[in-house]
Amino acid sequence: MKWTIDPIKSFSSDEEGGRKQLLIFIDNRDLAISDKTLWKAGKEAFNIFLENAGGELTEAGLEEFVTKTPKQLIRLWNEWVDVANNHIRPGGVEFTNKETGEPVSKFEHIIIDPQSPWAPFELEPSISQIDDFFSNLDLYRGEANFPFNRKLMAAYFTILHVDMAASILESEGTGFNIYGRVTFWLEKLKNYAEAERAIEARQEYFHRKKSQMMNSQRHARRNKAVNLVTTDWIKRKTDFRSAEKAGQHYAEWLIEKGYEFEPRTITGWILKYAKENGIVFR
Repeated sequence: MKWTIDPIKSFSSDEEGGRKQLLIFIDNRDLAISDKTLWKAGKEAFNIFLENAGGELTEAGLEEFVTKTPKQLIRLWNEWVDVANNHIRPGGVEFTNKETGEPVSKFEHIIIDPQSPWAPFELEPSISQIDDFFSNLDLYRGEANFPFNRKLMAAYFTILHVDMAASILESEGTGFNIYGRVTFWLEKLKNYAEAERAIEARQEYFHRKKSQMMNSQRHARRNKAVNLVTTDWIKRKTDFRSAEKAGQHYAEWLIEKGYEFEPRTITGWILKYAKENGIVFR
């Protein structure tokens, strides 16, 4: 890829651009532009690349990633299209064209040259659609399982748009919003974290509700067993020489009714019931 800016020198903490928040240009080393929006977006994307590279990102490593990614994204889209088209039917999954609002009846495969410098920008709307689809689907399911690295993908498009915007600034071009797509993917990055927090919060809520329900069911079952024992014991308390003997008897008695409690637990129920009702063991 022919870069306008030097990503390493612009965003690495060890380089001038990284220290002074400047965009460093490849063909004009004397030119350095200070643009907070572009630099911040590029820096965030660079940090994702750096993290993915294990903390050591080289110019060759970044170039390899940028060069091979279009081919991978073409394959991703075409594989997704095959699956999506099989689900477009009455009562199945519905897809809507974002621009027209009309239902999509069929998705088409992408056939472009992955080596074309414009390939990433031709692919971008389609990849964004896949990203939106899985985001909504996984939030609905309560799981964040995507078939690709979302952060890395967003960083890829972000760094390309930063480079293109820098090229326009270098030529002093004006007349349209050069920041639109840069901030678009930057917002996606932020939304990833928000989506993950929403998923975690929902999972925690359901786990908590499930735990509460199970505890409630256990307490209800225990209370019913206590009621069965004490109701029968009050009628037959003279049949038992002690609460311990009664506990042993009712442990077996409850098993026949589908309950299982330790004799000492049942003894405790009887002693508590006797105390609360002024019954003295003789």
